Amino acid sequence: MSEYHTERRDLGECAVTAEWYAPILVLRPEMVEVGEYARVDSFGKLEGGLGLHIGAHTHICSFCHLNIGGGILWIGDEVGIASGVRILSGSNMPDMPSMSVAALPERQRIERRSTLIGHQATLGVNSVVLMGLTIGQGAVIGAGAVVTHDVPPWEIWAGVPARKIGERPHA
Repeated sequence: MSEYHTERRDLGECAVTAEWYAPILVLRPEMVEVGEYARVDSFGKLEGGLGLHIGAHTHICSFCHLNIGGGILWIGDEVGIASGVRILSGSNMPDMPSMSVAALPERQRIERRSTLIGHQATLGVNSVVLMGLTIGQGAVIGAGAVVTHDVPPWEIWAGVPARKIGERPHA
């Protein structure tokens, strides 16, 4: 059952120190865990799917849709996810007659994968990360980028499709 959550106690595991600004639509809340001092802003949609982990000190801005497709999404510590970001972990596949989730099960095939956002990564406004990808530690994804390949640690990617445009210093 989905609903707008106003309290963190509805989630699978949510650190007491996490900040939670309702309304937030959460599907399968028992599959969502939120780390210490994480912040989830209002008007987002979090899909628990097969598992959604939001790391410590991570900020999820308003109007994000995370774990689209219901696979597994693991978001590391100290990650910044700007407004309007979409992160996929599953999708209907084009090898069946229908790609509608409302179609009869025998007329569709949903593939679910694990998507990973590494510690200290940053995803810019309205960026999209496709299912099954890894965004490396400290990587930066530019505003409006569509990520179709794994991004190595500490690299800066932008564009459609996203490509490397630089590197970021790290400790």
